[in-house]
Amino acid sequence: MDELNTALHKFNQNIVDASRQVCRDSIAFCMTQVVLPLLEKVGEIDVRFKCASPLPNEAYFQGMKTTCVNEFELTVILTHLVTAKTFEDTGCQDTNFSCYGRVLPHQAPHPLGDLLVDAGPSQGHLSAQRIRQIFAQLVRQAASILPLTGLTLEVFFKEPYAVVKIFRGPDMFLFELVPAFIFPGEWPSSAASWPEDHSDWLTEAEVKIAKEMGFYAQALPCPADPADQSLFRISFNMAEKYLLRHVVPENSNLSSTRKDCERILRLIRESDKDDFQPVSSYHIKTVLLHECARWPDLKSWSSEKLAERFLELLRDLILVLDSHELPHFFIRDCNLLRQFAPEQLTATAVRLREIYQDIFASPANSIRLQC
Repeated sequence: MDELNTALHKFNQNIVDASRQVCRDSIAFCMTQVVLPLLEKVGEIDVRFKCASPLPNEAYFQGMKTTCVNEFELTVILTHLVTAKTFEDTGCQDTNFSCYGRVLPHQAPHPLGDLLVDAGPSQGHLSAQRIRQIFAQLVRQAASILPLTGLTLEVFFKEPYAVVKIFRGPDMFLFELVPAFIFPGEWPSSAASWPEDHSDWLTEAEVKIAKEMGFYAQALPCPADPADQSLFRISFNMAEKYLLRHVVPENSNLSSTRKDCERILRLIRESDKDDFQPVSSYHIKTVLLHECARWPDLKSWSSEKLAERFLELLRDLILVLDSHELPHFFIRDCNLLRQFAPEQLTATAVRLREIYQDIFASPANSIRLQC
């Protein structure tokens, strides 16, 4: 285990940290030079689509998800479309729709006719499909009039994202923009039972803070019914970042390595995407959240325990693939693997077992941990 611990720390320092710095530099450049000016132009073209400027935080920018060193997903919060709204959690009636719901507008400063569902049982609700399509059209229009120097943009709609490709010399950066609404201080009904058994990890104050952060309703389709244009996906991005924040106990030199395990595994996934398919970075994060509840003591995440925690994270990822079931951390009725064929998940588990054995048997010689 000592050999693996040494190899993981070396990989984390030489590869993961370097990759994170590249991500930070890429995001800072692209956001300031392209994405923020682009979103400002969108609001000028159609005032309904004015949005909140993504603010920097511990994950670079609020609402930002990093897929790899040059691919990013950004949640764009629409602040001017509606001034009063209600979220209807569909997962409470049907678990097939867990993590999804509808947004009913009550007040709006501008006409919404072209953004509403105009027929059927969801009539009068906001249409996630129309919002993302019109948003993508506006992003394309804004890109055509955005003054740029030394950069080239390619903007297109690839369902369900408005995709912005930024070219700077030989480098390419890809941003997938997702329009969304924020519900601060609110918590979805389907997640009302959270937390059930995390008292050893989270204090009442921490749970309160996480819930007060609220959630996003992202204009993303539901796999259970892609034709239902009214469904928005629930995102707990803010609460997840808070729970996985860097923690150093008072009067202690101990520093948690919870995120180190995830970052190492995500980078291995990036270099072995075919073997990991269809595992996403969010699947890895969810397994990590469950691990944090299982190992609440920060001493379990000390630097000396990095190898143990990493192997458990990879092992438990294999186990959920074998069982074809990964419960959402906040909404336990939601199985994050339900949309994938069982045989596909089983085949992925077999491939990841080989990766586990390769890393465990000879860390110093494993191609996946080479620096």
